[in-house]
Amino acid sequence: MSAWFNWENLFYLIGLIIAGGATFVSFKYKQVVKELREVFKELEKAYEDGELSDEERKKIMKECLDVAKAVMKVFWK
Repeated sequence: MSAWFNWENLFYLIGLIIAGGATFVSFKYKQVVKELREVFKELEKAYEDGELSDEERKKIMKECLDVAKAVMKVFWK
C-alpha cells in the first residue's frame, strides 16, 4: 500500500488536476480565452519594432474592451 503513496505519484496527480482545471476553464470561458489570445497577438505585433504608436495603442485598447465584453457575457447570461 505504501508503494502507491510516493512523491512521483503525488506530482502526477497534481499535474492531472491542473490539466483538468485548464480544460474546464478553456471550455467554459472559450470566448474569453479567444479574446485574450487576440490581445497578446496585437501586443506582439505592436512591440516588434520596440515602440508603441498611438494607432497600435488604440488597437490594443479595443482588444481589451473586447475581453471585458466577453467576460461580461459569461457572467451575465
